[in-house]
Amino acid sequence: MKKQTLYRYIHFTHALLILILLLSGAILFIPELRILLIEGRWQIRQFHIAVGIFYSLFLLAAIPLVFPYFKKHRSWRKTFHLCLMVFLGLLWTVTGIYLWINPAGYFTLRQLSITVHDAISLFIIPWILIHIGLWIYSKYQPKQPRVVERDRGWLISRRDVLFLFGGTTIAMLLGGLTKWFQPISASFLASIEEVKRRGYFRIYSVSSETPVFDPATWRLRVDGLVQTPLELTFDELMQLPKHSYIQDFHCVTGWSVTGVKWDGIPLSELVKQAGVQPEGMYVKMYSSDQIYTETYEWSQLVGRDVIIAYQIDDKPLLESQGAPVRLFHPQMYGYKSIKWLERIEFTNRRDLGYWQEKEGYSLNGYLS
Repeated sequence: MKKQTLYRYIHFTHALLILILLLSGAILFIPELRILLIEGRWQIRQFHIAVGIFYSLFLLAAIPLVFPYFKKHRSWRKTFHLCLMVFLGLLWTVTGIYLWINPAGYFTLRQLSITVHDAISLFIIPWILIHIGLWIYSKYQPKQPRVVERDRGWLISRRDVLFLFGGTTIAMLLGGLTKWFQPISASFLASIEEVKRRGYFRIYSVSSETPVFDPATWRLRVDGLVQTPLELTFDELMQLPKHSYIQDFHCVTGWSVTGVKWDGIPLSELVKQAGVQPEGMYVKMYSSDQIYTETYEWSQLVGRDVIIAYQIDDKPLLESQGAPVRLFHPQMYGYKSIKWLERIEFTNRRDLGYWQEKEGYSLNGYLS
């Protein structure tokens, strides 16, 4: 195979892999697409991971083939373009693989990885669009006699500025509008240092609507294998002794928010009023959205720090955060802290929760 043909195949494969990663990543992130493809999201996630691993191997294999191309085309712009794309591609996949492995012990590194992964994703989108636009533009220009380009040193043309910095600007603007990359949003600009230090909550949902909290009709039920079933209004729940403490929140997808102050009712104190029957060894919790459920061993929930939370950082929960109340378990990933909690049922058998059934997450969800 001629080298020129080989380079074209490499270029085409590289572009195709990036396109697949961006499309599958968008499906996993954008709420409307997550909802539309809810039944196949687990398979798409696994496909995204597999393509990401293959992409990193492809880049490593292509690097030795790129060096002869540099020698043939003595253009600093081509060299810079290729080196930048290889560097970003490797960094993109390395951070993605790290988030997939998701070691919970290195929180700062996890925070950095997800920020870098998101930033590169946003940067690549306008980079590709501008790259395609310039390629189309060049196709419609009158053909000029080929002139061997001399190395001009670090002399940057207007096209270079548009290509390098215009893409970054568009990426940042898109990030702020879509709230994909939170540090560019208005809320970050108002508290930049705190967000950089603590991280921020990313809201994931499988429904386009969140449950509306009506204090007049809302009830929290504790039933199943208990001696005295309970049904509490929000005001009655607020009369119970609260427990406050500061604890990090960790999502299984890799992001964390550090130093969160939680206010809530210890679950064990509430359950004392109901009295658990001996055979009630398991707990199933229901969300008022009629979608989410989570299950636990009762022994996993008896700690004082396992609370029915109603405030975060001295502010009532937002609807998107699970208002009026949610579970918070400090030793488990966030998906186990079910939002919009409305029913706690004690049972003698354990079912799968929503995230275990739909996406294969760990049944217990302990921080690893």
